[in-house]
Amino acid sequence: MHLRRPLSALLLAACAACGDDPQVEVVTRTGDAAPPVAAADLVTRAQMLRADREREVGDPALEALLGEVPADDAPTPRPTRIPRASAPELVEAPVAEPLAGVLSGLRGMSVGPGPEGQPAVAYAAASDPESFAALLEAARKAPQAELPAIADALARTPTELWPELEARLLAARKARKADYKALLAGIGGDVPNRYGHFELAWKRAHGFTVKLSEDWYADLLALPPGRVSKALRGIHRDCVVTAALLRAAATIGREPARSEAVVDALLAAAYSHEGTFRDEVGRAIRRLGEPAIPGLLRRSLTPPLPADEKEAATVKASDAYRKAEYARVQLDRMDRLHPPKAIAAVRDDPRLLADLLAAYGVVRIEEAAAPLLAHVDAPIPRVRAAARAAFLAYVQGPAPRAERKTVRLLGGRTTEAPARLTHRDFARLAIRERIAAEAPDLQEPECSTIAADGTRDRVCEAQPERLAVAYFARIEAARRTREQAQVDDALAQPDRVTTVAMLDALLADNPELEMRAQLVPSYEAAADEAEAAGERRRAAGLLRKSAALLSEADPGRSTRLRLRALLVEAEIDELPAQGRAMLLATAESLAPDDPSVHAALARVAERPATAEEAGLRRRFGLLLLAFASGLAILLGLGYLLRASRTRAAAPAI
Repeated sequence: MHLRRPLSALLLAACAACGDDPQVEVVTRTGDAAPPVAAADLVTRAQMLRADREREVGDPALEALLGEVPADDAPTPRPTRIPRASAPELVEAPVAEPLAGVLSGLRGMSVGPGPEGQPAVAYAAASDPESFAALLEAARKAPQAELPAIADALARTPTELWPELEARLLAARKARKADYKALLAGIGGDVPNRYGHFELAWKRAHGFTVKLSEDWYADLLALPPGRVSKALRGIHRDCVVTAALLRAAATIGREPARSEAVVDALLAAAYSHEGTFRDEVGRAIRRLGEPAIPGLLRRSLTPPLPADEKEAATVKASDAYRKAEYARVQLDRMDRLHPPKAIAAVRDDPRLLADLLAAYGVVRIEEAAAPLLAHVDAPIPRVRAAARAAFLAYVQGPAPRAERKTVRLLGGRTTEAPARLTHRDFARLAIRERIAAEAPDLQEPECSTIAADGTRDRVCEAQPERLAVAYFARIEAARRTREQAQVDDALAQPDRVTTVAMLDALLADNPELEMRAQLVPSYEAAADEAEAAGERRRAAGLLRKSAALLSEADPGRSTRLRLRALLVEAEIDELPAQGRAMLLATAESLAPDDPSVHAALARVAERPATAEEAGLRRRFGLLLLAFASGLAILLGLGYLLRASRTRAAAPAI
């Protein structure tokens, strides 16, 4: 036994005092444990390790794949021997970058301090394709300290640059998915495998303690540069740019004109580059919010599956089928897959509600039939029309083919039966229930779509459509009767002010009131009374309202009412001269040969200047006089200077 420490010796002595004499054998080493290695072998082994390291770090193919490494990311070069002084060589001037001027305009110094007390650089959001390209170039080459500011500018890309943003978001990437997965593992980024399975999310859901990123944008920017190897620095910057552009896309998608295009692009980005960014794309879709619901609903319609199993498997493996399934997944994650919840989420936005109801007419989800009937008599015309058209899409056209299942009967025989109800069956049940509650006289007896001889009963198949058309006609007639009664009640009022107030309330509730032409005489009479009382501004407003009500029914009369409104407003005494001139110019463009327009122009020419106009003219005259005086003084000084120079330059006699 080899004793090396005094503490071991003391312990052994204590044990000896307690019992028999211990048998201790002391062994002393006089040589090395391993045979000596030749110096030449050590040098050879070191050279081999160095060559392997250089191949690993400086692979030319990998360097070409990732592009140029920024200056602050490059390793510090080893010091070399100072060369002897030699003749100076001619050095070519560096070629200017084509986007350098644009980038210099985007870069500015912010007020807040940056890392290590240095001032942080702030970048302005892009305003045109050139500045957007400059930001992307800066994200690739700028120092690491400026990357958060560049990412923030990219996240604020405006709507006008959506085509450029979409092209960059869907651009092909040369690096492998495995390299992106290796980088994202540092922040807990969940990348699906080729089967679409998210390993980290599955582990988190089943009780495993794993790191799972819920915001790639923030986690990538917070990743220390020392934890990113040289081979993955270009991939890290590309991931930061992609996360920033996804944030910008979510903001742009909230605008009604861009919602459909943004949803299309995000669903495509979810499956680009083998689905690398699918987890972050899903968060961008959910960040978009309620405006994404109609677009996701339309794109959740899966292609029909053929009866052949191999062909059905091919369809399920297609991008169109997978995108449709992914759209349904996102609706489920947003808790908007169930029609009543989706409709309740957008009910305060008539435009979005009408768009959602129209989308149900395309997808024809079974559970949406009854909620559609709840909006077929909505007070807003756009919503009402969308709900009726969507429900008619459920009951019109050929009957859908129901899924069948095999049923085993008593005695061993088997037969086929419908596996579930179709959207036509749901619509039939919903319309029959609504008619039974509100219009029992329209009800038809139950029937079977399959006749006794096994053929289809076309009359019975068309029953839901007949019931829907009859019900819509009934509620539309009741609406017109109700609105006509309200109009008649308003017109019957003895006080003109009360009549106008009631008519204004009707138009506010229903801007597309069908009997709008009946309101015009009352508005015209109120305008005459207001003009006679000297209330020209109110009279002009009533005449413009009358012109708007007749814009479609009687365009000629609408133009005459608008012309009269312009002439009445031009007679307002408090109106500035510039405003009066603009009103009369518009009136002259509407009716150049109208005598009333020429008379109004003549009255304006003879009208004395108001105190305000006189003051403006006086100030303008004083300003012109001051300008002329200053110009004369400058000319005099110039003459004196030239004369003094001439005298100084003259030769002395």
